Amino acid sequence: MMLQHPGQVSASEEELRFAIQNKHLCHRMSSALDSVTVSGRPLEMSVTKAEVAPEEDERKKRRRERNKIAAAKCRNKKKEKTECLQKESEKLESVNAELKAQIEELKNEKQHLIYMLNLHRPTCIVRAQNGRTPEDERNLFIQQIKEGTLQS
Repeated sequence: MMLQHPGQVSASEEELRFAIQNKHLCHRMSSALDSVTVSGRPLEMSVTKAEVAPEEDERKKRRRERNKIAAAKCRNKKKEKTECLQKESEKLESVNAELKAQIEELKNEKQHLIYMLNLHRPTCIVRAQNGRTPEDERNLFIQQIKEGTLQS
């Protein structure tokens, strides 16, 4: 795409303007000639379809070419976006797998710490603030584990 100075007209814009003006002129001439009759017959148009057709074909050809380029550009943009989303999806799946592994690690560590705490409780001589013995605490702890109500 070329940069243009303000007020400057590109070649394609100039061609388009010319084509539009020419079409208007042809339309006006056609309307004027349709109303003129010579001896009861309409006067033949001086500009025949054969003379207008190549210009019209060229305009259609240019339009098809622009459309073809735009369609290719759109397809490429869509393909790039799809690839970007695919890469992002793969990255997120990888992060998800890492987080799941970390959760498993932390669960195992929690179980190990609970086991170590259970081993230590019977030998602990410190009484809890509420006056329960270590044996009471151990039994309560085991009950909480069985019920699944153990709080962190």
